[in-house]
Amino acid sequence: MGSRYDFIEFDGPVDADECKTQARRQFTYSPVALAAAEVAERAYVMFPEFKRALEALDRIYQLSGQLETPQGALIQGPPGSSKTTLAKYFTKSLPRSNLFDIGYGALFIRLRANPTQGLVVSQLLRAVKYPFTEVRKNRVYTMRDIAFEALGQKGTKVVFVDQAHCLATQGRTRHSDVPETAASDTLREMMDETKVGLILLADAKFKGLEQVDAALADRISVRLNMTHFSQGAVWQAFLGSFAKTIEVVDIGIVTAEPVAASTFLATTGNRRSFRRLLTEGVLIAVHGDCKALTIEHLHLAFERTRGDGSPKTNPYAS
Repeated sequence: MGSRYDFIEFDGPVDADECKTQARRQFTYSPVALAAAEVAERAYVMFPEFKRALEALDRIYQLSGQLETPQGALIQGPPGSSKTTLAKYFTKSLPRSNLFDIGYGALFIRLRANPTQGLVVSQLLRAVKYPFTEVRKNRVYTMRDIAFEALGQKGTKVVFVDQAHCLATQGRTRHSDVPETAASDTLREMMDETKVGLILLADAKFKGLEQVDAALADRISVRLNMTHFSQGAVWQAFLGSFAKTIEVVDIGIVTAEPVAASTFLATTGNRRSFRRLLTEGVLIAVHGDCKALTIEHLHLAFERTRGDGSPKTNPYAS
């Protein structure tokens, strides 16, 4: 099992182009490099916005199901500001408890454009691993009740809803004599009937719940914003903390002021872009049996993760 590619041996002659193609396909990162990259990709750093949001989530998690008052938060930010990472980190960091089935204390669903009640119910059924997730129009309320009951049986305390800005495009449709309520209605009913906390993750351009569903907005009191890093003390502290979490290879070079500035230009403070760039750099360094990350590794990592069609100039070129 070396390469992930298998090749067919031909009896006849192989031309030069075929040899080049096979040579290209034989390239792959080593298993050691891939393992190192997985470590780098999973690294978390508690920067101020992340820590503040975690504290809010801990509060909502603790109060959900204990108080009659609905608990929830709307977290907004541009792509790459760690909203989804926040949800996944919180979910994975929950301690084991007899109050909920393992893996069900916090659930994660994702909306898409023009979400309906049926979509929300189907996503909830998938999250609780219910065997039947198709929601037909004439059974939407029956399946909704099954989903809500499953949340109670699993002991779920928080539901994260990614792409929540899609609620702005939700519609209300009617089929025969069975009206289908909006997606936001279903989320509100879930909060009221199951006492589950609701965390909405939305794009920074989302104009707010009040314009979508005033009743749902009234139940979700916490508002938090997550942003990209600005170049400065917080960015430098983030790089220093991130470098300390990676032990498979020394990436301390990113904390040097000129390299930190170049890395900011490469990522514009977008944390997804940063993680992608550094993970690629670790892959390249470890694959080359290097003990430390270098400018050359970062230069190549930028090229590989951006491609030659990127309008952004490689900041590590000089």
